[in-house]
Amino acid sequence: MHKASFSVSAIVPVFNEAKTVTRVVEVLLENPLISEVICINDGSTDHSLLRLKKFKNKIKLINFKKNKGKGYALVAGIKKAKSEIVTFIDADLINLSDKHLTTLLSPILEKEFKAVIGYPSNGWTPNIFTDLTGERAYYRNDLLPYLDEMATTKFGVEIFLNSLFSKKETKKLALKQLRGLYKYEKCNAADAFKGYLNEAIEIALAIGKKEGLLKKDYQAISQISKVANLKELKLRIKDIANKNVRQFLEKYVLNYAKILEEKWKNF
Repeated sequence: MHKASFSVSAIVPVFNEAKTVTRVVEVLLENPLISEVICINDGSTDHSLLRLKKFKNKIKLINFKKNKGKGYALVAGIKKAKSEIVTFIDADLINLSDKHLTTLLSPILEKEFKAVIGYPSNGWTPNIFTDLTGERAYYRNDLLPYLDEMATTKFGVEIFLNSLFSKKETKKLALKQLRGLYKYEKCNAADAFKGYLNEAIEIALAIGKKEGLLKKDYQAISQISKVANLKELKLRIKDIANKNVRQFLEKYVLNYAKILEEKWKNF
């Protein structure tokens, strides 16, 4: 790849990622394509803030005492950024490398696309969540008109970002062998599933907002957070009329529930 003609700000939203955030930041600081690293501690209740403070003036640190949501955190980072390009990197990655960053940034540094979406791939298993990946790159100026709306999206931020650029303007590519921690690797299975379910609901509502949901579908989605077992969850999802929202929840939530079924005996 030719020498970068644009500078790049790496924006890292952090919420209870003390196990992994240090390594992620170290990789970003050492990468020659990255001009600055901006970390947003989004109300973490673990030792994430302590880990970030150890970097001192090597990073730009934004600290929220209360959790404001991923969309809000990313917007805060974009406003703080000084570079022409911003790249979003999740804090829970366990094996981020220079190769991953080069793969992600090359298409936008070479002015080929306006948006780059890099999804984790192990090389043989189909990834049904490629549109929800957190690893992305954009021209900062292209995002500025949308910051107010983006700040309200929470975990639906990726769906929102997907809507801003056409397929011709967007490059999707595999980041081979990249992996982040699953929620059940960060906390107990019950809390992991509840957190995962809340994220799924926010994403489902974002999909629905884009397509126009029926009132009964909004009600059905809101009831999902109150399910008591896997059987009830399946029934709630089945009641949703919107095909895209229903299929997303079937793939995103039910598959995860099956993983946790043995870990969480009550589900």
